[in-house]
Amino acid sequence: MMDDTLKKIDQIKDRTGVSYGMAKEALEKSEGSVIDAIIYLEKQANSPEKKAMEQGKDLWHGLQGAIEKGKDAKIRVLKEGKPVAEVPAAAGVLGLVGALAIPGVAVVGAVGSVVALMNKYSLEVKRNDDPDQDPDRENDVDNKA
Repeated sequence: MMDDTLKKIDQIKDRTGVSYGMAKEALEKSEGSVIDAIIYLEKQANSPEKKAMEQGKDLWHGLQGAIEKGKDAKIRVLKEGKPVAEVPAAAGVLGLVGALAIPGVAVVGAVGSVVALMNKYSLEVKRNDDPDQDPDRENDVDNKA
């Protein structure tokens, strides 16, 4: 009897790539049916909860990468070409994530951006490691042609 159960667990493990513990649990839940255990594991692998967890992990890794790249850059706010404020680019990324996570903040950010553009403010992204940039107008991002 034990050899038969072990053979079934090995079959499930070999076909699905899960651990012995997960294969045993699936076999028990399917009352000894190998095919039902495999189907059970497939359904678990494709569950919305698992997909959401994977998407969350991907988003987190992407955010970490953006913050890492942003360590060597600064965002400057200019009014008519003169610096008004300067923040690390990583702070800008975190602010964007916050705006996306909280709808009220996104609305305030959008309104603030429109008002800033109307009052001749512009943004400039400055990389700390780029010696060829003009210190007065690096990567200027505004609405001028």
